[in-house]
Amino acid sequence: MGLEYIQLAPHFVREVLEIYEAWNGKDGVPKKIQELMMVLEVEVSERYK
Repeated sequence: MGLEYIQLAPHFVREVLEIYEAWNGKDGVPKKIQELMMVLEVEVSERYK
Protein backbone atom coordinates (compact mmCIF):
# COMPACT_ATOMS: atom_id res chain seq x y z
CA MET A 1 0.00 0.00 0.00
CA GLY A 2 2.66 2.55 0.96
CA LEU A 3 4.64 1.85 -2.18
CA GLU A 4 1.81 3.02 -4.47
CA TYR A 5 1.77 6.39 -2.70
CA ILE A 6 5.52 6.75 -3.04
CA GLN A 7 5.35 5.98 -6.74
CA LEU A 8 2.58 8.56 -7.21
CA ALA A 9 4.23 11.37 -5.28
CA PRO A 10 7.79 10.57 -4.16
CA HIS A 11 8.74 14.20 -3.50
CA PHE A 12 5.63 14.75 -1.40
CA VAL A 13 6.34 11.65 0.68
CA ARG A 14 9.92 12.76 1.28
CA GLU A 15 8.72 16.22 2.30
CA VAL A 16 6.19 14.70 4.73
CA LEU A 17 8.94 12.55 6.25
CA GLU A 18 11.24 15.58 6.63
CA ILE A 19 8.47 17.52 8.39
CA TYR A 20 7.74 14.56 10.65
CA GLU A 21 11.43 14.15 11.54
CA ALA A 22 11.68 17.84 12.50
CA TRP A 23 8.46 17.69 14.56
CA ASN A 24 8.89 18.47 18.24
CA GLY A 25 6.94 16.32 20.67
CA LYS A 26 6.46 13.23 18.50
CA ASP A 27 5.12 11.44 21.56
CA GLY A 28 1.84 13.31 21.05
CA VAL A 29 1.47 11.95 17.51
CA PRO A 30 -1.13 9.13 17.33
CA LYS A 31 0.35 5.64 17.17
CA LYS A 32 -1.15 4.91 13.73
CA ILE A 33 0.56 8.03 12.29
CA GLN A 34 3.86 6.96 13.84
CA GLU A 35 3.46 3.53 12.24
CA LEU A 36 2.64 5.09 8.87
CA MET A 37 5.72 7.30 9.04
CA MET A 38 7.84 4.26 9.85
CA VAL A 39 6.46 2.37 6.84
CA LEU A 40 7.02 5.36 4.57
CA GLU A 41 10.58 5.77 5.86
CA VAL A 42 11.35 2.14 5.03
CA GLU A 43 9.79 2.41 1.57
CA VAL A 44 11.64 5.64 0.76
CA SER A 45 14.96 4.29 1.97
CA GLU A 46 14.49 1.15 -0.14
CA ARG A 47 13.50 3.17 -3.20
CA TYR A 48 16.41 5.64 -3.03
CA LYS A 49 19.25 3.23 -2.15
